Amino acid sequence: MEILTIRAPWYLAGPAIGLLIVLLLWLTNKPLGAMGGYIELDDWVTRRRGDVGWRTIFMVGVIGGGFLSALAAGSRPTLGYGSFDQLFGATVAVRALILVGAGALMGVGGRLAGGCTSGHGLCGTSFGSPASVLCTATFMGTAIGCTFAITWILGLPQ
Repeated sequence: MEILTIRAPWYLAGPAIGLLIVLLLWLTNKPLGAMGGYIELDDWVTRRRGDVGWRTIFMVGVIGGGFLSALAAGSRPTLGYGSFDQLFGATVAVRALILVGAGALMGVGGRLAGGCTSGHGLCGTSFGSPASVLCTATFMGTAIGCTFAITWILGLPQ
């Protein structure tokens, strides 16, 4: 079980993700994207879809994998995440409200952008889509800007 607690090196993880993207496109003719799992699950729950597709299973697997990884590391899954607690407080109600709000904003953004960060960043840019390159530049720039802002607000060293 010790192997499950060690982060894969970039030179193994990168090619493995690239191979997954190519195989998925070859086998299903659909790009990898987490947003698709959310949309499929929403369609299934609201009865616009009769079955659960592979994208829903992928999304559940990502969430479940994180949970199992925490258990394999000998810890318990938590909502605590470093500077998040410092910035927003440690009460479960505040964490839940912020995380649900952030998830809703990501969902709306993914719908407006026509895909999510994994779909645009991993697949769209490799396909040479100008829209995906612009989306990827936008979310990377926003993430970098937010990191600097949070670091400045909390007074952490740069």
